[in-house]
Amino acid sequence: MRGGERGKRGAKSEEKATPTRSPEMVVLSREDAESYEPRGREICISISDPDAEPARVSSQFAAVLRLNFNDITQMGEPTDILFARDHATAITEFIDAWPNIERLVVHCNMGVSRSPGVALGLCDLRGWATAEIERSHPGWNRLVRTVMNELKPTKGAPRTG
Repeated sequence: MRGGERGKRGAKSEEKATPTRSPEMVVLSREDAESYEPRGREICISISDPDAEPARVSSQFAAVLRLNFNDITQMGEPTDILFARDHATAITEFIDAWPNIERLVVHCNMGVSRSPGVALGLCDLRGWATAEIERSHPGWNRLVRTVMNELKPTKGAPRTG
């Protein structure tokens, strides 16, 4: 695309990919997620430890993204799987594929670190409110939110992945 053409077309495509309003964000533990039943147009990001069985979430979700990574902020063991850019990209692509959802359920094992880190990272990227999640989940994983925020386009740069 030539330099002068970028303006309006780029803005239009971003409007289509980004919901007009933020979905209700629900952060749960694995136990609560496994007993949760969607009541509308809802999607789920299901986060598990790398060696754990997948959570048994409701088949009533419009879609489920399953991710596996450890609840750590730096490598400790050679087998550790840190939250990485690939995870963040998968999350944003998943959200982009469901622009008009009513509710986004994000869960991890305890619902206190990884899932609120993902929720806050998404809020940061989309310009959605963060105060309630920060207040109710003060132990959010800093690495997860930081990596999510690395997907923010820098001013003047085209948005990627």
